[in-house]
Amino acid sequence: MLTKTLKFDDDVLEIIRGMKWEKDGKIGKLACGQLDRTMYEKVNKALVSMGGKWNRSAGGHVFALDPRGQVEGLLESGTLTTEKDGFFETPKAVVKMMFDLVPLPKSDDATILEPSAGLGAIARHLRGRLTLIEKNPQRCKELERHFDHVLCMDFLEYLPEDGKFDLIYMNPPFENGQDIDHVIHAHRCLANGGIMVSVMCEGPFFRRDRKSREFRQWLQTWHGYSESLPAESFRSSGTDINARLVRIAK
Repeated sequence: MLTKTLKFDDDVLEIIRGMKWEKDGKIGKLACGQLDRTMYEKVNKALVSMGGKWNRSAGGHVFALDPRGQVEGLLESGTLTTEKDGFFETPKAVVKMMFDLVPLPKSDDATILEPSAGLGAIARHLRGRLTLIEKNPQRCKELERHFDHVLCMDFLEYLPEDGKFDLIYMNPPFENGQDIDHVIHAHRCLANGGIMVSVMCEGPFFRRDRKSREFRQWLQTWHGYSESLPAESFRSSGTDINARLVRIAK
């Protein structure tokens, strides 16, 4: 996990201090009137770093999780430490393409795993005996509001205790080749006859480092299939990284 500490000027903090919060903290509205472009960009940087995204129809910044605890820390210290844990919510169009490659089961008896489940963008479409794994405690709390079996832990430390899974759907973190590690570990969690589909970045499919080369050989051994996603598939989630889908059976 990568961290970065940002420092903000007093005038930015004063504007954020005066914000109005709605929908249990999930919409934050500036109450200072029109800002000039330079000042707006400074304020926006702070709000985006806490997970906010400007939404014109809402008239403010929309947050997936209530950021007011972070806001209080920022106002007290003037600094904000952000964690880059690779979370970019899976857009609906990408979820649909995942299901095109690995269709949902017709029966509710199938055992299904989603590692790095985020806020449930994939999971809310799944049915069956579902296990979700998420490392971030805030996101775990949000998942627990809607799903019964949520494990708050590092997926790479997970070993299934009650048998392995029939299906796995996943969008793992990409930084430092983590998607390779997560895909290989997920494959270990598949039952014989099981199948999985994962989002991955394009890097492992062209880089010449040892880890990428060995992954391509491993994928070929398992007769894995991959296809590139359309450009800007993740723009709505805040990144323009090139990605693809990988399908592997066991």
